Amino acid sequence: MNELKTKPNSTSGRTGVYSVSAPPQRSKNQIGAGGPLRFADELRTSAWGRFTSRFTTGRQLILGDLVVAVSFGIWWEQWTWPLLVGWLLTVVSHASAGLYRPRLHLTLLDQMPQLISHFFIAMTIALTIPALLGVPLELRRHAGGAVLMIGAMLLIRGLIFAAVRVGRSSGAVAHPTLIVGNGTRAQKVVGVLSRHRSYGLKVLGYLADRPAEADVEGDAWNHLGTVDDLVEVVKAKQIEILILDEMSSSSQRLIEGLRHGVGAPVAFVMARSWELGGSPGTNDHIGGVPIIRVSRGWSPGQRLGKRCFDLVMAMLSMIVLAPLMALVALLIVAEDGKSPLFKQVRVGRDGKLFTMYKFRSMRPAPATSSDTAWSGESAARISRIGKFIRATSIDELPQLFNILRGDMTFVGPRPERPHYVERFSAMFPEYESRHRVTVGLTGLAQVSGLRGDTSIDDRVRHDNYYIDHWSLWLDVKVLIWTVGQAFGARGS
Repeated sequence: MNELKTKPNSTSGRTGVYSVSAPPQRSKNQIGAGGPLRFADELRTSAWGRFTSRFTTGRQLILGDLVVAVSFGIWWEQWTWPLLVGWLLTVVSHASAGLYRPRLHLTLLDQMPQLISHFFIAMTIALTIPALLGVPLELRRHAGGAVLMIGAMLLIRGLIFAAVRVGRSSGAVAHPTLIVGNGTRAQKVVGVLSRHRSYGLKVLGYLADRPAEADVEGDAWNHLGTVDDLVEVVKAKQIEILILDEMSSSSQRLIEGLRHGVGAPVAFVMARSWELGGSPGTNDHIGGVPIIRVSRGWSPGQRLGKRCFDLVMAMLSMIVLAPLMALVALLIVAEDGKSPLFKQVRVGRDGKLFTMYKFRSMRPAPATSSDTAWSGESAARISRIGKFIRATSIDELPQLFNILRGDMTFVGPRPERPHYVERFSAMFPEYESRHRVTVGLTGLAQVSGLRGDTSIDDRVRHDNYYIDHWSLWLDVKVLIWTVGQAFGARGS
């Protein structure tokens, strides 16, 4: 059972870090014996987190798009600020969709539908809003510029992909790779990687409980030990890529560890169908065998896109909802003369504690009680105005301030109190994985009916599914469902 420790901090609303430490392991390197975070810590201390600084395809793609913008700004006389705005929106949209992430199977045609559709939507927004505001625009000139821009972006991306493929095929790019498992699919993948260097992976061997014969040439099919030897092998062989075969219970514990392993190797799981994978922009394969990249949360580009979305939406929401929020605050004060705001410490991303704000819907209770009482246990203290604002989720509106501060996002796993994080982490192995990302005002679990006194296991599955399959469009859908449930008075 994990031991959770609170480290208070007296500065600002961020009251500290909620850290997780696991008990001693049963053996030196046994995976899962000390919990997934113990394994993550062991790999994090190694030097093989340098993969992200070497595998620079994503950085090259961003640089290529920057070259397009700079070139247009210098050499094209028709360049204007709406095109720059459209380019910025395009970059944020591409980053949010994972289109700058390194891929094993590099083809421009696979990504072209997403690249073009995101660019079209971004440019439509950049040109439509100024037109609606009365800004004079020569749409024909701007449309021509947009066509030239997307053509240049696709050309440069195609050239970068071609250069990466040449580097891989020549052996200049060959990331040390370890296979975990020795099933039929693992053998097929090793065979493909041995014959085709265009994936940029050099298989050094595999881990399994017992060796298995395979018709693979060279040293690729080399039994290096059992799964319990993973940490030692990763460090000794300087492994940068892990490919997991069988989805056994031990593999599940390993995946949980890799989800938290900031400095651990990049990991992929062989999937049985595309439905098990993430969004179309992140699906990949090796020789036709579908693989899923183990998610450690959102990439920097995805966080940037989500943060920009949050800031714009939060400021607009506060402007539109200011009269309603002021009225609710006055009604709460008028009912019992107490402060309209309720403050409570919650656990956020990476275990950081922060102060969350809500409109007060209950009569005051001792702090120790509010920190540990489950929602159903406090129903008797709900005020008259509290029943309405809880049913319509209006009580959550002050969390717009948390969003502006960066403590929260619009859509994400709902934050929980430290007392319950401790309990649920001990009961559900995947609970800690919710804290890979910023917590949210609303979430996929909540719009799926998992609010109040409902299954924590179901909530965990929905939250981790949301994290692994995130997109801006998924956020928009969750927000639409949230508003619909609020008007239907199904909040809590």
